[in-house]
Amino acid sequence: MSSILELTKFITSEFNRSLNSFPLPKKPEYLYEPIKYSLKGKGKRFRPILVHLSGRKYKVDPDDIMKVSLAVELLHCFTLIHDDIMDSDLTRRNMPTLHKRYDISAAILAGDGIFTISQLILNGIEKKPAQFLMSYNQAVLEICEGQALDKDYEGKEDITLDNYNSMVEKKTGALLAACCYLPAILAGETEDTIKILQKTGKQLGVAFQIQDDLFEIFGDEARMGKSLGSDIISNKNTAVAIESRKYSKSEWNVIIEEFDGKNLDIIRNFLVENKIKNRIEEIAHNHFLSAYESLAKLGFDKYSELHRFIKIIQERHS
Repeated sequence: MSSILELTKFITSEFNRSLNSFPLPKKPEYLYEPIKYSLKGKGKRFRPILVHLSGRKYKVDPDDIMKVSLAVELLHCFTLIHDDIMDSDLTRRNMPTLHKRYDISAAILAGDGIFTISQLILNGIEKKPAQFLMSYNQAVLEICEGQALDKDYEGKEDITLDNYNSMVEKKTGALLAACCYLPAILAGETEDTIKILQKTGKQLGVAFQIQDDLFEIFGDEARMGKSLGSDIISNKNTAVAIESRKYSKSEWNVIIEEFDGKNLDIIRNFLVENKIKNRIEEIAHNHFLSAYESLAKLGFDKYSELHRFIKIIQERHS
């Protein structure tokens, strides 16, 4: 495992160097100062690492892979900015959210600007199939669809785990999938290969989001880089909420009605004592297994870089 850790550390370092040296105009300050503020947040860089590992597998030009990794991280940043506005979150990556630091109008403009920059970066890849930008923009649209479903599901008590999975495949999985298959498109891989990589990324996305739903309750606020319990305050249909209602709708409704943003121990005890936490962890584990099974169809064994990195993601809060 040490070699993959060293590799991902190197990729992260090179990516951060490229991001920090990326040229941005100074004027108008109302646009570019918030963009610079947003980009200086220290993310985990899971998405750029996925891009680089996929690119290494399919022997894509390293300069092109760096451009793809920058684009997907900027796209991720764009989605976080808008998500924070929609959810009224105040902290992101241990910093005030963009709309809190500046204002909502500046944050919306910055998000739109960051997304546009991501498109310009991809346009700088000279040898790319026509399918490449179309696939990227399809992923963007899926993310927006997932975000819309997430908002639409808030407060509804008839949302099932299948509904949740479909929503999360779009909201979280679409971008992780793109990280896996965009390098393969550049390499001219077959449609079957691209579809399997897409499935891998979407299963990874569901597993990742289910884990995050639990971390939102059981995580460390400093390590998470954001406040805990915001999903409960927003009455979001997370895996936690859906499985808790399945166990006892009446008990869960009382808990969320009385939640003041501070008494997380009551929620934690409910989830642990009734083995709901164990059930949710099992669901996440099964989605990770599905991701590994998809990779195996393409010849990625447990010693491959991509498999080992997904294992790191799976065990990130162990």
